[in-house]
Amino acid sequence: MKSTLPAAFQERMQLKLPGESDFFFDALEQKAPVSFRLNHSKNNHPPTILSGDLQAIPWATAAWYLNERPSFIFDPFFHAGSYYVQEASSMFIEELVKQHIQTERSLKVLDLCAAPGGKSTHLLSMINDNSILISNEVIGSRATILAENITRWGRSNVVVTNNDPEHFQALESCFDLVLVDAPCSGEGMFRKDPNAVNEWSENHVQLCASRQKRILEQAASLVKPGGHLIYSTCTYNEEENEQQVLRLCNEQGFRSLKTMLDPAWGVTESIPKADTYAYRFYPHKTRGEGFFAAILEKPEDEAEGHWPRPSKKISIPSKKNMEVVKEYLEDPDSLRFIQHKEQILAIPASVSDEMTGLLNTSLHIRLFGTDLGQVMHEELIPAHAFALSLIRKKTLPAVSLGLDDAIAYLQKKDIKIPGYAKGWYLIDYMGAVIGWAKILPNRVNNAYPKEWRIRLAADDLFLSGNARSSYAAPAADRA
Repeated sequence: MKSTLPAAFQERMQLKLPGESDFFFDALEQKAPVSFRLNHSKNNHPPTILSGDLQAIPWATAAWYLNERPSFIFDPFFHAGSYYVQEASSMFIEELVKQHIQTERSLKVLDLCAAPGGKSTHLLSMINDNSILISNEVIGSRATILAENITRWGRSNVVVTNNDPEHFQALESCFDLVLVDAPCSGEGMFRKDPNAVNEWSENHVQLCASRQKRILEQAASLVKPGGHLIYSTCTYNEEENEQQVLRLCNEQGFRSLKTMLDPAWGVTESIPKADTYAYRFYPHKTRGEGFFAAILEKPEDEAEGHWPRPSKKISIPSKKNMEVVKEYLEDPDSLRFIQHKEQILAIPASVSDEMTGLLNTSLHIRLFGTDLGQVMHEELIPAHAFALSLIRKKTLPAVSLGLDDAIAYLQKKDIKIPGYAKGWYLIDYMGAVIGWAKILPNRVNNAYPKEWRIRLAADDLFLSGNARSSYAAPAADRA
């Protein structure tokens, strides 16, 4: 691969890694590692078929390397949100959060550049139900993917927005934690993404650094006094990494925090200046892709911002409709309900003021809590998000499918379910819920969302009995 890398990039890395650059370039010739993280709030099903023993990722909880690249698109557990496919190095944010932030408190958290959703789902696994996460993506098509991945994770204390960072001005000095996994030149993804190699140039690095500076200026203003900002990229150059950290310290008054490392991890501590700390992942030292991360604390010498007041214009479902909906909920008293057009949305009562306050801003909201569905003729037409959520009643009627039928369901094909009474049923595979179906006297209505359906035919990938472990993954997530 070295022969295909830009000469200027090679020169940069030779200067950056004197005496070890050859090991670095050799590592780029190797197959990229594959890793996943379990959703411990669900049934903790790993990918359907694994080969060999799993090796734990030491800086993340319930996360493992796979010995080969399975694919996930034909794995019902993936669609159920039982796990997330995530690049191992990027899971290091858990260690930053664990060592520096009290997650047992109620927190307001913003993931500012969140798509496709790896770090947001990770944050949701770290914060408690009395906290709120805003997961934002500026590009509309990527915000759609983000909302899908957040929905699979099943939590209700989350809002997905589709905004430029400057649109968050109403929330200045309000967040306990702001995460900026910034758009970058992607040097750390060279062995996984040939397009990143083709797009690289010195000018592109400078363009990315300029964009990051603008994003960080806005992000810094959103952190409340004493709050934290995590900055990360998947690139190696100092313009996009250490220089951005130094600017936050010198111009914004942030304090860089030191994180304790286990030497066995192979993480490189980068010290751009006295009393500043940042952390680098190189593929010849750690089992993962290139990654950079730092955590900073905002000084407490200014006033905390005012979170928007709860909206007074919220519509609530009728008592009659709520009587229908509550039959599907595990603990309706812990929730607050909103009528949005025909849909009924549920949010945790413990953060309802904070979440509804966002409705008083100009933010473009793509997902708000959990969509339960709509009531028609005294019957709940349940939303797909409700099937994947953690708030539905655990004893709802369900139909368990085998692998072939589960895949047919996920392709939104007609399926046969004989011997069941008429009504709505959860569809699950080995205990992992993947959606809804309505059983009628002479057919089954497959309620899997059309836009989420698997478009490939199983025969395209399942070429032999053992090929079921070799599906081609949906877009792998560096985040």
